[in-house]
Amino acid sequence: MDFSEVELTAEQQAFEKELRDLLDTNWTPDYAHISLDHDRAPDAVRTGMVERGWIHPHFAPDAGGAGLGEIEQQIISSLFEEFYMASPGGNDLLIPTLDKHGSEWLKANVLPGLRTGELSTCLGYSEPDSGSDMAAAKTRAVRDGDMWTINGQKMWTTGAHHADYVFLLARTGPIEEKHRTLTMFLVPMNLPGVQATPIWILGGGRTNVTFYTDVEVSDDYRIGGVNDGWSVMSTPLATEHGAGVVTEGVTPVNGSMGQSFSRTFAKLIDGAIDWAASRKDAEGRSRLEDPLVRMALAEAMLDLEMCWNAAGELGKPMAAEALATNADRLADMAAPEGILDFGVDGKIAAGIIASQRLHSPGTAIYGGTTEIYRNNLARRLGLPRPY
Repeated sequence: MDFSEVELTAEQQAFEKELRDLLDTNWTPDYAHISLDHDRAPDAVRTGMVERGWIHPHFAPDAGGAGLGEIEQQIISSLFEEFYMASPGGNDLLIPTLDKHGSEWLKANVLPGLRTGELSTCLGYSEPDSGSDMAAAKTRAVRDGDMWTINGQKMWTTGAHHADYVFLLARTGPIEEKHRTLTMFLVPMNLPGVQATPIWILGGGRTNVTFYTDVEVSDDYRIGGVNDGWSVMSTPLATEHGAGVVTEGVTPVNGSMGQSFSRTFAKLIDGAIDWAASRKDAEGRSRLEDPLVRMALAEAMLDLEMCWNAAGELGKPMAAEALATNADRLADMAAPEGILDFGVDGKIAAGIIASQRLHSPGTAIYGGTTEIYRNNLARRLGLPRPY
């Protein structure tokens, strides 16, 4: 493996400057914002990236992207981290699904906007009574000719308050048949009867509970066959979980969700190092010389290295659990300052340790609980299910 620095070409340097200017003009770096992974980039930044094909930069220009390589993609990730800005977010999970299962109307009228990133989506899977057991969904869609009427509600619909469409799982037959009577729809969020109500989480971010009351949609918005929703949903769900993810070159080696948590974990460690380097003990020595502090930081850094190298589905549970464990440990190490959140006098690194201590428990749930991931891994390895 080559650990040498990457020398940017003149074109790559120009690309970095153009993106940096876009971010610098439209955003003031905010330490706290990186923990708010339920937010998205400001509209001005997002619009600028849409115009340049940077929401899905790896797509070819005629497919809504910019045909950029790995280095440029890493420049985007690195600058968003540097500016403490939430990811611009894309539709990578749904584009292949619409390509394969979408109606001709969806492919002609919606898919192009999803490719450029001009249109955005959210996921309507979980419900109040069926979080991880998505096959128990009760949200119902009833057909009348070429129209469907949808009634029900979804939980943890992150991004619903600014999304254009929801990828909605609905019951279209007897609930007793569970997996065999589910159908997928791409429902416009601006239709009468659709409502997104905020749920504020401990880390300061927003997710939503969404309600669907007599929502009428054309059959054009159906994705895949009637009662074939479980099969249609399987592809984006597996992608979200990191199944089959293979990365090369400069791309981090773990799965997409694990990568996201690992980046947050790295920021947490940076904040703890900043604290230790700027504080002295009663004898005037730097806290970095304290063997207990050094051990806590070293263990956190070793955990992070393991997370970076946890491939596919393994990346998410490892990173989520390591982030939560070390957020508690580092907050205790830096107490009482370690529990001061952003906006509070005396905070550390703008409150990054405290905010991550609040944020990290939720990572065990996002995209499926860590228990579900462990069951999936056990099944793939031929081992007994742990849960």
